[in-house]
Amino acid sequence: MRRFLHQPGGRLASIFAALFFVLSAVIGSYVYSACQKASADYTTLISDIVLAQQATPQLRDALEEGSRLPSSEQVEYIDYFISRSKQHLNNIKGSIERHRYLLSDVEYLNHHFSELNNRLSDLHQQAQKAQQRPELIDPLQRAAMEIGGAQSWLYNQLLDDVRAISIQQRLIMQRLSIAVSVLLVLMVSAAITLCLAVIYLHRQRNVMHQLMLTDELTGLYNRRHLVNIASAALTQAQRDHGSLSLMLLDLDHFKNINDTYGHPTGDEVLRQVSKQLRKLSRPSDTLARIGGEEFCLLMPNTNTHDALQVADRLRREIEANTLSGIDLLANPTISIGVTTCHGGSLTFEQLYSFADKALYQAKALGRNRAESLLPPAEPTPYKGPHTYAHTFIGEPMDS
Repeated sequence: MRRFLHQPGGRLASIFAALFFVLSAVIGSYVYSACQKASADYTTLISDIVLAQQATPQLRDALEEGSRLPSSEQVEYIDYFISRSKQHLNNIKGSIERHRYLLSDVEYLNHHFSELNNRLSDLHQQAQKAQQRPELIDPLQRAAMEIGGAQSWLYNQLLDDVRAISIQQRLIMQRLSIAVSVLLVLMVSAAITLCLAVIYLHRQRNVMHQLMLTDELTGLYNRRHLVNIASAALTQAQRDHGSLSLMLLDLDHFKNINDTYGHPTGDEVLRQVSKQLRKLSRPSDTLARIGGEEFCLLMPNTNTHDALQVADRLRREIEANTLSGIDLLANPTISIGVTTCHGGSLTFEQLYSFADKALYQAKALGRNRAESLLPPAEPTPYKGPHTYAHTFIGEPMDS
């Protein structure tokens, strides 16, 4: 996981994941709030408002009927409906407070609720006084009628507001559905786009990494990668007390091919020879192009005798195979220099120096042959001359 986060694509994916979760939390909170507001049930509140509206004409009727009753009964009758009105008012106020999404929409009515509650309390006190003073009954009736009108206006206004909010609920649900659909499409599109971008960046990174490790013309490993592989192979050979052979291969008279047939033909010769060498190499070996027409083959767990056998097989195969689509007077040949170290006792530069001297010796002895040169402290694994291959081409050596 830590390695993934250190990669550019991993960091980008992590940033997107964090943004995705933050955006999801914000959208989720908005959707939850909108759903709560849209799904609020105002049935109880509407019922309370309707009941309160019915109490207003009842109070008016009570005042008219009360005028035909004795004073004491008339006051008690009015006081009963005053209590009913206050009860309805408190019920409606409580229902509004339970709907927190409704409070802001009807906040402008708070003053009317407080004023009506105070007027009902004052009316109740006047009713108490009217029981002892009959002359106060007429003012009591007029005040009760005014309060009834205020109640009627307040409840009608509140009912209109609740109905308007109910209509808004339907609109909110429609808009919410559209918004969620659009956001979902955008998020999916963003996720797909980011995934494609991460894949593209990953491929580009692999391509750049491959370009750093390989030779552009032949597709073989380059010198930089060969040095890294050789360092690891030398460490492994030192740990296992094994042998490590290094082979330098050089195309003979390659300058003549470029001068005679042109550089494009020379490049094609290099490509086809590289392809043959790669096909003939063992999976455990590392083949690299380290110069213009010079190649290197790193062979772990291989002694000098076996390395020379491999070298002779490569030399013979290159000489025998005709290149496709190239009309040369003769098949190209290679000269090879081989060296071996045991137990990882040398550095890559030292190995390369011995192999280069062996290659120079193969060139000096007529080309198209393999020569070996061992470090002074290295034992010779077999008896006989170092030269393994015979000379097939007797042309003079290039300068």
